[in-house]
Amino acid sequence: MTTRNAITMGNYGASWESRGYCGGGNVADLINSLRYRPAVICGNGKNVFDELTEVLRIYVDPVIFAVNDVGMFLPKIDHWVSLHSDFLSAWKAVRWLHPKEKEDVFYHSIDKRPFIDYIWQGLTPMFALSGYFAMQIAYIMGAELIILCGCPGDDAKRFFDLIPRDDFSYGGGENGSDKGVREQLINEMERLPDFKNKVRSLGGWTNSFFGGI
Repeated sequence: MTTRNAITMGNYGASWESRGYCGGGNVADLINSLRYRPAVICGNGKNVFDELTEVLRIYVDPVIFAVNDVGMFLPKIDHWVSLHSDFLSAWKAVRWLHPKEKEDVFYHSIDKRPFIDYIWQGLTPMFALSGYFAMQIAYIMGAELIILCGCPGDDAKRFFDLIPRDDFSYGGGENGSDKGVREQLINEMERLPDFKNKVRSLGGWTNSFFGGI
């Protein structure tokens, strides 16, 4: 499959087009920067830590993308991604309160904030869930393989929940938001079969949709 990459400069920074997506912001230098490397997307699903442990038994030094809250607790992360720009500030502060070796973490979101390294302005189309948004970023960055951990895409509880949410099921419910989330993912994977071929999942509905490792 031929991939078109285009970057143009405008009044608000670089506009770019790659792998079926386009947008703006300061992310043009990230395009294809992960070629030949596996990326692991760690979401908030209840099994995220066990699933990541399984992946690390197979793949040595993959690129780790943390999504939302889980980034406070993972032993190592390379990229921290969220659609909730303001929350990242608090999560970042919690992580840095815990002693650890010096690490370089890059923060990604959709809004300009002092603590955000990469701003994905106008990403078109953009997924509605932060985990799928992180998956998009890894694909645009050219990852050879994208592995979902703790991204079940169904009504499983999050790792910090006592019981599952009753207002939203991450695509696994019957309300309009849930149906829209799942339909968008399915439609995007039909539009970009090369994207789907690169994704695997360790559990939940996404495992049945993408397949496992």
